[in-house]
Amino acid sequence: MTIPNDTLQYLQNINDNVDAVRRIVDVSNSTIANEISAVNTMLVAFTIVFGIVGVLLGLYISWLQRKVSKMSDNIEEKEQKIILLAKTVEDTDNKIQSDISGLYERLRKEETIALLRRLEEEPLDVTNLSELLWARSLEMDCFPILKTAFIKLKSLGSVADEISGLGLSYRQRYVLLFFQHYLYHSILDEELRDDVKNDFDVAFECAFKRDVIKATKDICQALSVSSAQLDKVALLVGYLKSLNQSKYSNLVELKDIFQEKVNKDILVEAIDKCTTDKVYLGMFGVEAPDESLETRNEETIEKESDQEKVNKS
Repeated sequence: MTIPNDTLQYLQNINDNVDAVRRIVDVSNSTIANEISAVNTMLVAFTIVFGIVGVLLGLYISWLQRKVSKMSDNIEEKEQKIILLAKTVEDTDNKIQSDISGLYERLRKEETIALLRRLEEEPLDVTNLSELLWARSLEMDCFPILKTAFIKLKSLGSVADEISGLGLSYRQRYVLLFFQHYLYHSILDEELRDDVKNDFDVAFECAFKRDVIKATKDICQALSVSSAQLDKVALLVGYLKSLNQSKYSNLVELKDIFQEKVNKDILVEAIDKCTTDKVYLGMFGVEAPDESLETRNEETIEKESDQEKVNKS
């Protein structure tokens, strides 16, 4: 059977068209596949980028959270400090209002220690500071500082005895401080005893009544220390002689202190020694003899002696 040429041509055209469509479909599929592949690549890239951005964002948010948390803790801590400070201020205010005298005493003590530290650095500044210290009560913890300043002053040699005002030397200003505040400890201290003892006259001249009473109690207490290595009678004699020359020579309170606090034998021996040295302690009833009567007695004795010589001849 013979197929007409027209039919063959038609079939050939159909095949060509089919091939063309196939090629178009292949190209389309290839293009779509490429596009899908590109899209996938872009999605992967975006996913990676977004992932990195997400991690960074997460880290940033975490950092912000920690910072905010730290700020919150700091704020809370500051708040606690403010509350504590407010309470301290309130307590201080209450203390000032309720115990202003006690607060003043503590401040005064700190100031006193600061003044003594100044003397420790510059002992000659006692000219400016001694009058302030004479008017204050010095506690026992101030004694070592004052002693150190005095020892440093003595190391300056003759400068210590130069007059620094009010007719007092630098050394005497320190002695007055020891006499007024620390006579007991000064008498028992070998480095201070002689300096204080040698200026009893100046101390009595400058001291007030309450200072003399306190100093007398202190020296009596020192004389009562059995282990003290000192000539107790000589020390008491020097004190009594200086006291007898002062305006406090007949102060009844002092007589009572001596009789109550000092060993009787030491006191009697000291009084007798003063009398022998023609220092008559009116405080203890020792009066100076009548010089005119004594002179007449001496003349009578001389006349009787002359008469005895005549009778013998």
